[in-house]
Amino acid sequence: MSKNPFQPFTEEHQLLRVSAREFINKEIVPYVAQWERDKHCAVEVFRKMGEQGFLGVTFPEAYGGSNLDLWAMVVLVEEVAHANIGGLAMSLFAHTYLPLPLINAFGTEEQKQKYLIPALKGEKIGALAITEPNAGSDVGGIKTTAKKEGNHYVINGSKMFITNGSIADFVVTVTRTGAGYDMSLLIVDTDNEGFKAVPIKEKLGMHSSDTGQLFFEDCKVPASALLGQQGMGFYYIMNNLQEERLVAAISGAASAEWALNKAMAYAKERSAFGRPIGKFQVIRHKMAKMAIIVEACRSMAYRAVHEFLAEGSGAVKIISMAKAYISEEAVNVINDALQIHGGWGYMESYGVARAWRDARLMTVGAGTTEIMHEIISKLVVDDVQYQRQYVEARGV
Repeated sequence: MSKNPFQPFTEEHQLLRVSAREFINKEIVPYVAQWERDKHCAVEVFRKMGEQGFLGVTFPEAYGGSNLDLWAMVVLVEEVAHANIGGLAMSLFAHTYLPLPLINAFGTEEQKQKYLIPALKGEKIGALAITEPNAGSDVGGIKTTAKKEGNHYVINGSKMFITNGSIADFVVTVTRTGAGYDMSLLIVDTDNEGFKAVPIKEKLGMHSSDTGQLFFEDCKVPASALLGQQGMGFYYIMNNLQEERLVAAISGAASAEWALNKAMAYAKERSAFGRPIGKFQVIRHKMAKMAIIVEACRSMAYRAVHEFLAEGSGAVKIISMAKAYISEEAVNVINDALQIHGGWGYMESYGVARAWRDARLMTVGAGTTEIMHEIISKLVVDDVQYQRQYVEARGV
């Protein structure tokens, strides 16, 4: 590991970066426009990513991973973000870093063989189903139920805004199995009778990401579909959300950097009143401010990774801060990049319009900014130590 905390990447990480960039430029970038029109990416891209080992960089070798550290994940998230393909990034990382860490951490050997191994190969696509039509950031408000009947669970309810929902082969589903926070995770194969997925097409952005509404109507799954212990699902999810928010922070910082570089290049090319617009003080100062924000975002994201490696779920505060700050500021930087492009920024051909659309979800997905502020206020103002209860509840 590099001794520089702001450049923590080893030679192995840099080789991974080069490999990922070459793959993305060849196998993904040429097809993004078509995927945007289709409103989902080609499922074949998961298999291609899996064949290159990109889906399993941080997972155990025993299940097809590379067993690298979290900085390898950072490399991949940054490279995908630098390619300005937010929708695909959302699908890929919702597959890799939402359901799969839960299966890796709490799954039985049978579940890992059935789901984790083919998922890391890209042969099966996974999704995590938490949000419901009337329960989003408030995970405790979910109403989808799972009732134990003999050797089966019977699931009833619905889920909303589920990434990969209508292309997934399996869905790790948060269900209510009792009162209060008595919730459980069940792995549902999407070919199960009683399961239905409907694609959601009319979205502001993230067009190349599949989003679905899921319906469970007396959906019967075997008792072996239970992931971890019954009644512990809420605590598993709270831990897992930290990794999701970390990915969101890293992606946001890298997206802001992409927008800054795009704006600087355009400011050198575009002339007005006889000189490049980058020579005007108002544009130069705008880009200077953008550069400061990008540096702050990257530094905060890297610190969050560092603390997550050291403390795991105990890094709730810095991860929540990073998610809140970076998501808001990334939107501002991308908005400024669009402004610098003028009318051309509003056109699809420069890519800034797509980046702007995609970025708007950052302040909503993986927990809204308002929810992040509430978490931070409890940790900072009220001094509530619920990092501790997460760690204790997880039992690891």
